[in-house]
Amino acid sequence: MKKLTLVMLAAMAITAFAADTKVQGYLVDIACADEDGQKAGFGAKHTKDCLLMPECVKSGYGLLTDDKKVFKFDKAGNEKAKQFIAGLKKDKDIKVDVTGTINGENITVTKIDLQ
Repeated sequence: MKKLTLVMLAAMAITAFAADTKVQGYLVDIACADEDGQKAGFGAKHTKDCLLMPECVKSGYGLLTDDKKVFKFDKAGNEKAKQFIAGLKKDKDIKVDVTGTINGENITVTKIDLQ
């Protein structure tokens, strides 16, 4: 019985750590973030047109935080990003709130909202 209780407590603790988190930053493609993401002002200058370029779409999307960390989106997050970009009226300075579960440098995206 003690083992079962410990297993259940461990499962609840793991679930608590896997809760959604909201992270703020700029919506970027991974190709450009890898090349220019550490440059000052890159996130604000990155454009919707660039996000739609075939090689950028192919690289996938992510979130560039103010402290220059890049969280790469999962496959479903990339699809959400494509839909988000399609409806976007801004041309640059695409600052967003991304809600999801962070695992190292990756984020399982549940929601993307414009700031």
